[in-house]
Amino acid sequence: MATTVLPNARPPFYRDSKVIAIILQIIFAAAVLLLGWSLYSNMISELSKINNTSGSPLSWNFLGQTAGFAISEGPIFRPEESYFRAFLIGLANTIRVSVVGIILATLLGVLVGVARVSNNWLLDKLAQTYIEIFRSTPLLVQLLFWYFGVVAALPNIDQATELSNLGFLSNRGIFLTWPYLSQTGAPWLWWLLSGLVAGVVTAWLRRRALERSGRVGGGFLLGLIVFIAVAAAGFVFVTNAALLPETVAYDLRRGDRGTLYIDANDNQRYDAGVDETLAYVPITLLDGDGQPLGEEYTDGNGDFRFFDLPAGESLSWRTPSPVVVSEPMRQGFNFRGGLSLTPEFAALLLGLVIYTASYIAEIVRAGINAVPHGQWEASRALGLPTGSILRMIVLPQALRVIIPPLTSQYLNLIKNSSLAIAIGYPDLFYVARIIVNQSGAEVQMILVVMATYLSISLMVSALMNWYNRRVAIVER
Repeated sequence: MATTVLPNARPPFYRDSKVIAIILQIIFAAAVLLLGWSLYSNMISELSKINNTSGSPLSWNFLGQTAGFAISEGPIFRPEESYFRAFLIGLANTIRVSVVGIILATLLGVLVGVARVSNNWLLDKLAQTYIEIFRSTPLLVQLLFWYFGVVAALPNIDQATELSNLGFLSNRGIFLTWPYLSQTGAPWLWWLLSGLVAGVVTAWLRRRALERSGRVGGGFLLGLIVFIAVAAAGFVFVTNAALLPETVAYDLRRGDRGTLYIDANDNQRYDAGVDETLAYVPITLLDGDGQPLGEEYTDGNGDFRFFDLPAGESLSWRTPSPVVVSEPMRQGFNFRGGLSLTPEFAALLLGLVIYTASYIAEIVRAGINAVPHGQWEASRALGLPTGSILRMIVLPQALRVIIPPLTSQYLNLIKNSSLAIAIGYPDLFYVARIIVNQSGAEVQMILVVMATYLSISLMVSALMNWYNRRVAIVER
């Protein structure tokens, strides 16, 4: 029987769908590159017309120029430092408010989200009202409300509201009693780091041992005990070994204020950038006969000031404990000591936390409702209380639904912090705008700001994606 063999000839390339798809992709990529190059060339041409100086129009040399402006918030910054250093201060302020905001917004959002699924009618309606109000109003409006309507309406400094022994509230900011590492406390940080590593390793080994034996549980409690034990042992050791160097000196100005420092060049004069200041060291102001006039602590910058005391002639000091609890004290027209939260930081933090928590609450409610109702019924049949059911059964299962949208809210909080420019908080965008106004490097600074926010967002996303994989339910 004769058989017919069909030819296996390929069609011409201009009729081959695969070849056509590849050609179209190449054409599209070339068009995108051509458009990008055109926009870049036009930008360089226009910048060259504006900047008549020699060199590249996109030069980054301006970052090394003297800033010439002060930053009232965050780490110490002096006007004679560079633009690059100023931008780092703004970045530190952004990270500071973002980290604190994420922690507080998560705690508040979880509480409100749990209240939304409560059987208590009043608690449910209060949580729902909170969510509807703060989700339905713009964040910028809320920031202005918290700044002008709440923080600025607090009592004046001379009538500040005392929060028992916790601190004071005033329109100058919030002043809280706060623990700080003193000059001798730096070595304790290594003990804390060692305790953290030891605790994590212990918890991991404990969990592995329980899994191999088929028992239920984790190693968190044992890891926490190990961390506390190492930290306590380190505190005792550092306290007994604490000793200030022999080259300690002081600069006493006007008889009641000055700086305590380590005289590195032994010239009996404080030189910024050369000598190291001593933070949170107990000092005593002495009169001409060596009698004490008053006691005080240096602040985080090594500075001190005695208020309502006669001028002194000399100063004495003692070796501090590794950790010093600093309490705010009213001195003149301001408070000194403790933790100071400026009105701008307080208003921005309040706005970000309350606004973001309203979204997190709905995410938590949806995650809890996604857990089958039979889980609740089975848990109650075993006699477990509601708190234990939520903590051990419902929330662990709800995390697989909660984590992905929660990541988006964390990213939104970080990016929404750029609205701080409306109330004068010096975040990275606020500082970048000042640099642009003074240097004219508009394009460069916008690129830096975009790259910074992109880097932060990618790091947060990577961390949350890793955690999401950790809590995902593994099907067998």
